[in-house]
Amino acid sequence: MAPKNKKQKEIVQDERLQAIVLTDSYETKFMPLTSVEPRCLLPLCNVPLIEYTLEFLAKAGVDEVYLMCCSHADKVQTYIDGSKWNQAGSPFKINTIMSLESRSVGDAMRDLDNRGLITGDFLLVSGDVVTNIQFDEVLSAHRQRRLIDKDHIVTMVLTQASPLHRTRSQSVPSTFILDKKTDRCLYYQDIPSINGLKASISVDPDLLEDVDEFVIRNDLIDCHVDICSPLVPVIFQENFDYQYLRRDFVRGTLSSDLLKKTIYAYITNEDYAARVESWQTYDAISQDILERWCYPIAPDSNLLEDQSYTYESKHIYKEKDIRLSQSCKIGSCVVIGSNSFIGDASQVENSVIGRNCQIGTNVIIKNSYIWDNSIIKDNCQIEHSIVASNSVINQNVKLNSGSVIGFNVVIGDNVIVAENTRIVERPVKHLSDSSYIGDSLSSDDEFYQDIQAKRAAEEKENIVEVDEGAVNDPAIVGENGIGFAYDSESEYGDYDDDEVSSSSKHYHGLVYKLDELYLSDTSIVSSMPNRRKKRRTYSSASHATATDAEHDYNNNTDGEEDDEEDFNKEAIATVERAMENNHDLDTALLELNTLRMSMNVTYHDVRLATCTALLQRIEHFINTQTLGVKDSVHKIFGKWGQLFKRQVFEDEEQVDLLNILESLCSKLPNNNGPTIFTLALNDLYDNDILDEVNILKWWNQEGYAGKDENTRKVASKWIEWLAEAEEESDGSAEE
Repeated sequence: MAPKNKKQKEIVQDERLQAIVLTDSYETKFMPLTSVEPRCLLPLCNVPLIEYTLEFLAKAGVDEVYLMCCSHADKVQTYIDGSKWNQAGSPFKINTIMSLESRSVGDAMRDLDNRGLITGDFLLVSGDVVTNIQFDEVLSAHRQRRLIDKDHIVTMVLTQASPLHRTRSQSVPSTFILDKKTDRCLYYQDIPSINGLKASISVDPDLLEDVDEFVIRNDLIDCHVDICSPLVPVIFQENFDYQYLRRDFVRGTLSSDLLKKTIYAYITNEDYAARVESWQTYDAISQDILERWCYPIAPDSNLLEDQSYTYESKHIYKEKDIRLSQSCKIGSCVVIGSNSFIGDASQVENSVIGRNCQIGTNVIIKNSYIWDNSIIKDNCQIEHSIVASNSVINQNVKLNSGSVIGFNVVIGDNVIVAENTRIVERPVKHLSDSSYIGDSLSSDDEFYQDIQAKRAAEEKENIVEVDEGAVNDPAIVGENGIGFAYDSESEYGDYDDDEVSSSSKHYHGLVYKLDELYLSDTSIVSSMPNRRKKRRTYSSASHATATDAEHDYNNNTDGEEDDEEDFNKEAIATVERAMENNHDLDTALLELNTLRMSMNVTYHDVRLATCTALLQRIEHFINTQTLGVKDSVHKIFGKWGQLFKRQVFEDEEQVDLLNILESLCSKLPNNNGPTIFTLALNDLYDNDILDEVNILKWWNQEGYAGKDENTRKVASKWIEWLAEAEEESDGSAEE
């Protein structure tokens, strides 16, 4: 009996789900803040980043968590010791591994292999991930594939997003080539820019043998959530030149003639997943959390035991014991931590205020992040900036976009901080390590050697020293200030300015400007052969019926179409991006018109895509209980309905717009369609998109097969009012 019991115990142990969390990024993108605190403990919406990752692991049913720590490992250990995850009621057992010699993901995996901790398939995740993915579905898909494909060693979790989606990394876009039927990854490559020019990819045809059909995907967010077999650390151990998870391990495994192992992608369209890997994604993910895009992850979820946030309309979150002056103005998307004060006539919008912060009078804070115990004195202007904990911003200071004020920094009176300036309390120097740069070259590809060498300095976030004897720089922080400008140029080593793209340098700012988006990998799509399904063309907009709209709407994901070149998807993504990032209307109209001309479609197609995007946004607000039906429609159609002014030019086109809107609303769930249609109709009428004559013409049209009785029933009273108003107007004109 004893041997049998022992065997059963071993089986149970092997079935335990383990997770390896990389608390280090091995990069310098968050310098100089990470010279003081590890990235995983930096606050995001007043919650340390590591908390979002651990919450995800708890919901995923993980039994055992190992935190691989290098930079500031003692601080990570101290934090975990005092957290709820180390208490008796924790859903998993958590251990901190001091991997102090690690300088890359590869080093950490080799250290993990040496320790012999892995007992089966494990979850590998970065300590800066924010996601609400239903992991049980991912794990089930992974195990099913393992039964079919014995060589399957990794499942990468990816989520679909447009190439310019705000939570995608714009520093080094990624390209995946996948088997269309199975989502098996055939090839992977980063495509950074060289001297500001877009790079291309070159694929060995042998990798695509025995594949019936493949797709090139550059529309995926990779937040580095992977299910790995125990063989993964072994492969890193056998290849000491592997430093990166994707560009070395994945790329090397797929191209190896000896390993013959397979890697698959699990692509989710519904769940939220992103990684805080840059200032840009920090800003984007913060706004997503405030706007409840990743619900149930939200400030009022109160992930920390001592938090007390409540949710108010317009995405305002307040903790207890805050003090707000009667004349201050709190706009939408704002978080205010406990014991914070905001003075008279101050304005805060799209921003996060930490705990114990003091905001003076007549202060303007927009799209910014003020961390705990900071002081902002009177008449300051802060826009798209970060003010780290225990900092003081004195009177009449202006922080321009992209400013990062480090821990304990003091900015003197009347100082104007230039755009994308980072200020640190004490100068930080990077220590050189040329041998490490040499080890990071993992490919014979000259292109990759060049890129990796240039970016090698970004892999040593923990290798810094502080000059304690330096004197403050009054040109940066003022006469009574404390701090120095952080020299970000040192991150690029000894390379000349023309060898490192301006976009790479600009990427270190909090705001990523549209004119710098030449890094976007959309060029891959445009270079592919045109495989788009032939579209209908209409000699007149009046010929486009709701039946056509339904056909296009229901078939816009036809498997025969090249998803990357489908106008409907691209146009919907364009409108969604405009609403998410609150672009001005002119920019959105320009993008839509450019897309229309480049893909040679009609204005009917543009109206169809625009209506679809607007209705999807309304449904999101309703489903997440962010806004009611009436407020949702007015918020969207009240502003973004103005897009139709450049899409509707003739009377027949107004009727076509109503046909499309009626058809799409009739398909909406929860019986909200008729009400949404009527409210949208009213907003379009009030904004002079539609006039009385054409509305009544639409209402009374004969031979139209797309009428929806429920929609017409709800809209009938509004139509009666409109008809009566027109009759009264005609009577007054005759008199």
